[in-house]
Amino acid sequence: MPFTAFHAVFPWFPYIRWPRAFSFWAITWGAMVPDLEVVPSFLVTKDIYLARGIMHSVLGVLTLNALITVVVVRYAMPRALAWFTRREPNPAYLRFAGQDLRKDPADLATVYASAAFGGLTHILVDIPVHAYNPLLWPWQTVPFAVLPFADQPWWDLLTGVFFLAAFVAMVAKYWRR
Repeated sequence: MPFTAFHAVFPWFPYIRWPRAFSFWAITWGAMVPDLEVVPSFLVTKDIYLARGIMHSVLGVLTLNALITVVVVRYAMPRALAWFTRREPNPAYLRFAGQDLRKDPADLATVYASAAFGGLTHILVDIPVHAYNPLLWPWQTVPFAVLPFADQPWWDLLTGVFFLAAFVAMVAKYWRR
């Protein structure tokens, strides 16, 4: 199972190609927000494979996840970026794929669309790496599963290594450029 931050790799590909069409912060947060439900769900179900619900569904991505992401991007990120900029006036670490991330689009339409896109990539990435995927929650009675071995520890390890390598390669190639 991919570490939450590694989910951001996939929506970064279209961002690199069309940076003005997306909000970097919204696709990044949108790709990670669905996993906010995993820990509380695990504490209730005691089963890591059943710890996905509404936030890992299309309905959740387009509503709850997008709302959380919009709030974070529109209200928390400007404050965080201002704080970083005060400490380092020209921070190279706030550049990605040739873009100054302090100048990320902030209009509601772009932020919402980017958040939804990031969230949709999260649940699409989860399809081959999880045996329990509630894509059409609450109407889905049987969780969607593509691979019969997706709940095996060896598969978690293999996909985790793949996602780590993709994340490291993406950051090494595009961060600070």
